[in-house]
Amino acid sequence: MKKFRKVLDGLTTSSPVNVGGVPLCSSAAGTPTAAPTPRDIEVAETLVSENFQICKTVRHGFPYQPTALAFDPVQKILAIGSRTGGLRILGRPGVDCYCQHESGAAVLQLQFLINEGALVTACADDTLHLWNLRQKRPAILHSLKFNRECITFCHLPFQSKWLYVGTERGNTHIVNVESFVLSGYVIMWNKAIELSTKTHPGPVVHLSDCPRDEGKLLIGFESGTVVQWDLRTKKADFRIYYDEAIHSVSWHHEGKQFMCSHSDGSLTTWNLRNTSRPFQVVFPHGKAQRDGRKPESCKPILKVEYKTSKRVC
Repeated sequence: MKKFRKVLDGLTTSSPVNVGGVPLCSSAAGTPTAAPTPRDIEVAETLVSENFQICKTVRHGFPYQPTALAFDPVQKILAIGSRTGGLRILGRPGVDCYCQHESGAAVLQLQFLINEGALVTACADDTLHLWNLRQKRPAILHSLKFNRECITFCHLPFQSKWLYVGTERGNTHIVNVESFVLSGYVIMWNKAIELSTKTHPGPVVHLSDCPRDEGKLLIGFESGTVVQWDLRTKKADFRIYYDEAIHSVSWHHEGKQFMCSHSDGSLTTWNLRNTSRPFQVVFPHGKAQRDGRKPESCKPILKVEYKTSKRVC
C-alpha cells in the first residue's frame, strides 16, 4: 500500500497543476496551458461486428416441433426427438441434455434399451443411430443406413438384442443391436400375406412381440392386414384382413387379444381364439345411430394404447 501511495505522489508532482487544481502542460512557446480532460479525449473505436457472436446459454420449455417420444421406466429418462433432428434427454432434476443429428433429418422414432443407458433413433433419412447415454455428453456409437428401402417403424423388445425394422415396401428386417448390422433374416411382404393375395399390403405401420411368446411377431400393414409371424418356423400363425387402414396396434398385457385403431375413427378388438372377425368394434368419437346402424366415420385415431387398471371400491 505504501508503494502504491508513492507512485501516486510521483504522478502528481511530475505534472504541473495550477491553483485551481487543473493539470497544466507547456505549449511550444513555453507558456503553460490546461491539459484536456477525459471527456475531451476521443477514443478510437476498434470493435467490429466480427468481435461479436450469438450463442445459446439456456434452453427452456418443451422442444419445438416434437416428432417422437420414448421413456425408460427403470431409469426414469424421457427422450424427445424433433423435426430438425434434435434430441432432448430429460430425467431427474439436473438431468437435461440436448444433442443434434448432423444430418438434421427429422427423428421418426425412438427406442430405449431399457436400463442399459442406450437409445436407438430412426431418422427421416432412413438411418438408424445407436446412442450411448452412459457418459456426460451422449454420443453416437453406431449408424446404419438403409439405401434401398424407407424406414417406417421400429420395435425393440425388452432385454432383446434384435431390433425389428419395418419398411415402406412392407418388408421387415432384423438388426443386431450389439454389432448394429443386419442379421440377414428378412420377412418379405409376399411371404407374410397369403400367396393368393396379389395386392400389396402397404407399408409396415406396426411391429410388436406377443406378451405370451417373444418368438411371435405381430406385423401390421397400412392397408388393414395384420399377420402374426412365427420367427422360429418362419411361417404365419394367422392373418387378419380388415377394410379400414390401420394406424396403430396395442396388445393386452395377457397376450390373448389386441386392439387396432383405424382411419375411420374406429377401434377393433381381436381375440386370438377367433381371428376371422373382430371381437368388438367401437367408434369412441362417432355419434351413435338410433336405428342401430354403423356410426358415421370421423377423424382417424392415430395412436391407441391398451391399458388396464384396478378398480378401487
